[in-house]
Amino acid sequence: MLLIILAILVPTVAAALWLSAVILQGWLYNDLADRLPLRALGGGAAIALFLTGWCYLYKVDPGWFDTLFNFKTETLDGTAAEFQSVRRVGKDEKPPVKYARSGAGSGYVSADTGRPWKRSDADGMVVALLIPPKDGKGEPVRFAAELQADGTFPSGGVRYRDDKGRYTDEASLGQVYRVRPFSYLRNFFANFVHAALWVVVLWLGMRFAFGHAVGLGLAFWGATMIALQPALFKYVAPNA
Repeated sequence: MLLIILAILVPTVAAALWLSAVILQGWLYNDLADRLPLRALGGGAAIALFLTGWCYLYKVDPGWFDTLFNFKTETLDGTAAEFQSVRRVGKDEKPPVKYARSGAGSGYVSADTGRPWKRSDADGMVVALLIPPKDGKGEPVRFAAELQADGTFPSGGVRYRDDKGRYTDEASLGQVYRVRPFSYLRNFFANFVHAALWVVVLWLGMRFAFGHAVGLGLAFWGATMIALQPALFKYVAPNA
């Protein structure tokens, strides 16, 4: 898959570089850089390798590095087939009750009574979930409910969070999410390097003047980010 992407990108980017140089250098400078086809091929290979490497990272962990305006600050860390629900009645916590999925796409039901999970009812309010590790080894991890100062559930749904910052909530019960650290800075840096690579290829490789290379490089970067990268990411990780 990645080799196919690389094989397509190299001639495509090289053709775009060569065509832009033929048109713009002839107009701006009345002359073309020497060995222009080889320069375009080298620049196309550099850009193609960079984008293919990005696709590899996206395939391994979708959203870890993404485009400037479409990245995720969190990622799915696992889905629990079952968990234990800890209810509180008054100030006392009751013994955990096991809940499991009743079928694909279904909600969680009690292993003892068959009743569906609810965050609160006449039997009390669920103040914690005990979720097994995704590898199935070790003790269940406690995800405590994020309650308001008065000890009640917040409006709009409750979130259960462990001591590492991972969480699950009512809308996606059993799906554990973890927050990606430094998401904004990481993606800004990746996109800065992407844009800078276009500028360097056009400036040092295709022999455009620096100012022209910056303007043209930003245009190529923007077009690649908006039109090409989302299609490539969808190809390598269709279910992301």
